[in-house]
Amino acid sequence: MFCHAKALSSQRLLKKSMRIFAALIMILISSALMAQSYNELFIEGEKLLKANDYSKAAQLFKQVIERDSTNKFNEYAYSNLAFAQWQLGEGDSAIESYTKALAYNPESAQIMQQRARLYLEQENVDSALADYNTVLSIEPRNSHALFMRAYLYGEKKEYNKAYADYNALLAIEPANNDARLSLALLYHRAGRLNDALMLLGLLIDGNPQNAEYYYARSNVEREEKLTALAIMDIEKAIELAPKNAQYHIAHAQLLLTQGQKRAARAALDRAVAAGHLRAALSKMYEECSTK
Repeated sequence: MFCHAKALSSQRLLKKSMRIFAALIMILISSALMAQSYNELFIEGEKLLKANDYSKAAQLFKQVIERDSTNKFNEYAYSNLAFAQWQLGEGDSAIESYTKALAYNPESAQIMQQRARLYLEQENVDSALADYNTVLSIEPRNSHALFMRAYLYGEKKEYNKAYADYNALLAIEPANNDARLSLALLYHRAGRLNDALMLLGLLIDGNPQNAEYYYARSNVEREEKLTALAIMDIEKAIELAPKNAQYHIAHAQLLLTQGQKRAARAALDRAVAAGHLRAALSKMYEECSTK
């Protein structure tokens, strides 16, 4: 009798153990299926991004995040969602998604720079500047962040801070002529015209085939009332880039200051031929016609 009871007890324990084991197996299988689905959805979302199907990609990355809200890879899911939203013109939603991505990795300089770019598109200079400050606290030699922060300081007329960032960038990348040109333009804006002319002269000496540098120096020379030099530089810019309508307009403006109305009108005609709207130049055409 005792042996029979003991056998029944053992069977019950065995059945209970099997049920527990089966439940554990189901949990493991369920977890594996969920993980697989998350990965598959993520990969499909990336394919849709590459195919420029941003609406479907956004929907899919939302599903990815809903599938497993604690997954550390949601940093990338939110970032991809934000990119899709940005392409769809949903700037506010994209900023929100980038912010959620940063909750998973607060020190992601790349994501913070992407959010800063969106803040700039919305003309939210202070928020963009705050993001670039954070990026540079994480990566002090981040050249893109230095360039953009210098630009933003310039927009806020905090010129000394902008100079410092451009010079820091040039110390890291001495051959960065974009930074050097931006610094020259900042000097021009700040009224440091001699510094602007000196820096533009150095740029032209090193890159005599760059039309943009001649155009920039011509603008500074015009402000300095060095009209003859300004005309020489804009004509050189036009020689190097004859299809740039803005150069022809600048040429016309300079010619008008010299009373050369016929030549100015011809310059305007070249600007129109280069693609500029004639209607937008109506006032200048009137100046060319007045006696």
